[in-house]
Order: sequence, then C-alpha cells, then structure tokens
Amino acid sequence: MAKIVEPPVLLSRILTFVLATSVVVLCALGFTLMKMMPLERPEVFFLHTPTRSTNVTIKPLVPDSSNKEAIDLYQKGFIREYVIARNTLSMSPGYTRKNWSRIVKPWSSSKVFSQLKQTSLYREFADGEHLPNMSCSVNFSSPDNDKPILRMSNDNTYHVKFTWVCENIGGQTTQKNYKIQIKIKSDLDKNISGTLDNLEKLRDNPLGLQVVQYDVLDNRGDPLDSDTESW
Repeated sequence: MAKIVEPPVLLSRILTFVLATSVVVLCALGFTLMKMMPLERPEVFFLHTPTRSTNVTIKPLVPDSSNKEAIDLYQKGFIREYVIARNTLSMSPGYTRKNWSRIVKPWSSSKVFSQLKQTSLYREFADGEHLPNMSCSVNFSSPDNDKPILRMSNDNTYHVKFTWVCENIGGQTTQKNYKIQIKIKSDLDKNISGTLDNLEKLRDNPLGLQVVQYDVLDNRGDPLDSDTESW
C-alpha cells in the first residue's frame, strides 16, 4: 500500500523549501551588493531641454587624490583607443575615414589633427583615387613585458610603444616599432557654457579629453608617412 503524506507534513515541507530558496536568493543578492561597493561611480544620463537654444553650463568634477589611479587608467584607455583609431588602415577606405572623422578629429586639438592631415596616407585616403592595397593594425603587446603606455612625471604626458603591422594584397606582412609621446588635456577643467548646438562636440567626447601633442620619438617619422609602394 502506497505511503500517504499527511497535509500538515506536506505543507511544512513546502514551507521549508520556500524558506531555503529565499535564504539562498538573499545570500546571492548580499554577495552581489558587496561586489558593487563602493557605489560611487560615474553615471550616464540624458539632458532634456525645451529647445536646443537653451543655455547650458557644464561644471567640472574635481576628483580627490584617491581616484588618481582610476583617472590614470581611464586616460591610458583613451590614449590606446586614440592610437588605434589614428593608425588603423582598412582595405575599406570608408572605415578608415570614419575613424579619422568621428574619433580622431574630436579627440584632437586643431594642431594635432592638422598634422595628421599632412601625412601622405591621409591625403591618399582623402583623395580616394589611388588607395594603397594594404591594411594596417596596431599591436601593443611587448615581448619584454614593458608597459606599452607609460605616464611621465607630467601627469598629462605619456610615452606609447606599439608595433604597426601592415599586410599588402599579396599577403606580405611588414612590422615596424614606434614610440610616440602624447600629451593630453581636458576641456572640462573649467566651466563650459553655451547652447546645445555649441556643445555638440561633447556627444563624441563626453569627458572632454583631447590630444594636444603627438610626436614620434625616433627617426622613422609618422607611420602614416610610410612609403607603401616599397611594400
């Protein structure tokens, strides 16, 4: 004869199971909250105004000294993306031009972007008639484990080491090592006022970091001035 579980016993087992499940869920939530601490961090938000002609003032957020390491990591990430966007060449000229216009230009001072425009490869891609049949990428890995992006004594100046790897249409690969000195500044180190139209550039560069100096520290010259015909 089958064993019958009495209703009170069945109910107690159900409640025990529910209670145990609740304890597990609460423990998981508590562990998640502990991992999220501290909760102070930048948040992205949308600014709504009645019209685009409304005057807006953006005030700087002055970080305390305990956040210097985090700021340094952010600046190194910014420089890394900048160097990649500036020196990456694609078989698709539209992709390369997009990097230069949507990333490099708003992230550069007018002087630095003007220097980019004077390079031979920029002129070739801008002209669009005699494009080199090659693609180039940036590699930051170092065989001697040297840090590829190193901050100098000046908090806003960095030395950057990278390998420029280019491949022509025939599959032949060429690698060149470069060392660049980059100096950056922030447009948000003081109050910025204006209409939304005038502050449109902050959409592409919300924290206002900008490269104000870009110098090649060896005799190779700018990678984008390379003679691609010899490749």
